[in-house]
Amino acid sequence: MDKKILRLLIVDDSPDDAELAAAALRKASYMLKTQRVQDLTAMQSALEKSVWDVVLCEITLAHFGAPMALELMKRIHQTAPLIVFARTVKEVEVSKIMRAGALDVVRKDEAFRLGPVIERELRVAGERREWQLMAQKLNELEGKHRAVVESAREAIGYCQDGMHIDANPTYLELFGYSKGELEGVPVMNLIDKSDQPRFKDYLRKGNKERQEFLAIKKDGGGLHVELAAAPITLNNEACVQIVVADISKRKAAESRLQYLNQHDPLTGLYNRHYFLQALNESIEKARTGGVATGMIYLDLNQIKEVNEEFGHAAGDRMLLKVARVFRDKLGDKTLLARFGGDEFAVLLHGVSENQLKATAEGLYVSLKESSFAESGKNYTLHCNFGTAMVGKDAAHAQKLLSDVYHAAQSTQAPGTARAPAPVVRTTAPAAPTPAPVVVAKPTPAPAPAPTEIARAEPRRPAPKTAVMAGEWPARLQAALDKNSFQLAYQPIVNLHGEPAEYFEVLVRLIDNDGKIISPGEFMPAAEQAGLGPSIDRWIVHHAIESLRDLHRENRRATFFVNLCPASFREPDLIVQTQKQLWTCNVKPEFLSFEADEEAILAAPAEARTFMQAVKKLGCRFTVDNFGNNMSNLNQLRDLPLDCLKIAGSHIRNLSDDAIAQTSLKALIQVAKALDKMVIAKSVERAEDLAILWNLGVDYVQGHYFQEAHSQLAYDFGTETTLSSDVAPPQWAGGR
Repeated sequence: MDKKILRLLIVDDSPDDAELAAAALRKASYMLKTQRVQDLTAMQSALEKSVWDVVLCEITLAHFGAPMALELMKRIHQTAPLIVFARTVKEVEVSKIMRAGALDVVRKDEAFRLGPVIERELRVAGERREWQLMAQKLNELEGKHRAVVESAREAIGYCQDGMHIDANPTYLELFGYSKGELEGVPVMNLIDKSDQPRFKDYLRKGNKERQEFLAIKKDGGGLHVELAAAPITLNNEACVQIVVADISKRKAAESRLQYLNQHDPLTGLYNRHYFLQALNESIEKARTGGVATGMIYLDLNQIKEVNEEFGHAAGDRMLLKVARVFRDKLGDKTLLARFGGDEFAVLLHGVSENQLKATAEGLYVSLKESSFAESGKNYTLHCNFGTAMVGKDAAHAQKLLSDVYHAAQSTQAPGTARAPAPVVRTTAPAAPTPAPVVVAKPTPAPAPAPTEIARAEPRRPAPKTAVMAGEWPARLQAALDKNSFQLAYQPIVNLHGEPAEYFEVLVRLIDNDGKIISPGEFMPAAEQAGLGPSIDRWIVHHAIESLRDLHRENRRATFFVNLCPASFREPDLIVQTQKQLWTCNVKPEFLSFEADEEAILAAPAEARTFMQAVKKLGCRFTVDNFGNNMSNLNQLRDLPLDCLKIAGSHIRNLSDDAIAQTSLKALIQVAKALDKMVIAKSVERAEDLAILWNLGVDYVQGHYFQEAHSQLAYDFGTETTLSSDVAPPQWAGGR
């Protein structure tokens, strides 16, 4: 080792013996800085004033010696090595003094040993200091680790040989244990029995990837967890660290999402998407020799009349009643679906053709025996239906659906036309007579078929003006040229969102006599004539100018502008918007484009490209009429959306319909899981508004607050942000 200046403290009453030691060390190539002391007081003073590398001490002095020197060094926490350097020393004294703390004993007649002994002790002392430094750092790291683990939001536990040895507070709280109570509890006790074999395999393979397991709390309650295990060393012992995350809320949201993806939100029955999947599976099983399956298609006859006379809320109540009748008749083991607006479909496994006919007739009779009352009128329920067997020679699903649909069209109740009108009665109905059943025989030939059951196009309301349908294109073009359109604004009011002035921007056409024409009368003709994008550009241009004027008044309003589907293919709209925003000095985030859900999914590629351009511009995008078909969720979830505006059919008469409330709650939870702002439109009653507040809707819109108006006069100052720890708002009547 490299020699250095050796700071040597000699405890001896003989100057000659002190020089003997110094000479031996100089001969060993040490440079010395020495001091000699011979009593307790002098030694203590020397130790306190200087730092010494080595202490040489005579074993016995007058009133002093090596034992007392060692005691002094321990008392004042001196760690320099002490070596006994004595004239004579007995073997018993050597053993005793070494146990007291001396590191070696060298006789003065063997002074040549001092060099190697001191070199060894200096090296050991250096290693000891390094070890102490590393131990100190290790203790600091363990302290930091403990602090991090104790304060971590993740649940962290430690186990050894399958038993818990430690856990942080989050882990204890997650599984319901108190501090100290978990120690010694087997890790396997926290895993549900159904998952224990898989958990053992996970630990045995040492897989570091997170995996999901069903866990058990101390009180026996279950929860879904995501777990990762890794081997570590704790307190110099090998153990396993387990990091656990509670994913119960995520699993519940996934279950709700799956339910909504497979079920009709109004009736709770399976939806078209799920039914078609089940039908295709039945066809494949039948072709491979599986059990035969029968299908029934039913089409209600009264729903249109009820909707027109009493509104869609009454029609929804009729659909709910029909769904209950069918469910009660068929039981839980039959696949019953709401196939369309007023269409139902049934799959029955393991039935013969005669059993299928009997079931169809039974449904018809049960439905006819169930009356529906609305506003003092009783309706006898009628339906048309067809049946088909799914056998080995079954065609593809679309062909089968087409066959059964046409079979239903030929079904008539005795003495009635194809679609009997609702029977208004005040006395008990006559005994029902089953309708004859027409069975659609499956045809092996895969003839071209429609992708879904054919349905009549809904008729648009007749124009209320004198303009004939063929005259609309010219009239609308003239309105564009002469600026005969007018913007109308409907407020979007804050419930749980950020306080802001939000308006939906609508368009009106001013007639020659000054009458206002709603877009429902002219927009279908405009879209058919290819004028929809031109009208959208007119709306966007004037909406941005209106925003500019509001912002100059320090009203930081945001506009929602609805677009027709054809505008997705108009790059000029984006260019015009960007230029107009820059010219009017309006920030893009104050403009949100909006389009109907079905329009977006009719051209998803074009819609995505348009949305990406909108987002790049800095504007926002909203889906209108969200939730009419939950099978669309998988297509919507990956689109660059900011806001979901729930369809009015989910909102109207909400307080009167518990099933609608449950469906809406699930819909809102899905939207929140997607991290989208939620707007409920078509709000018309205070009772519905209170329910929407409790369900956590961010914003609301509807006639209850204000109908669309040409003036931006709504007073947002009366609306405040509401938190969950206050009572529901008590709004005044509609403004």
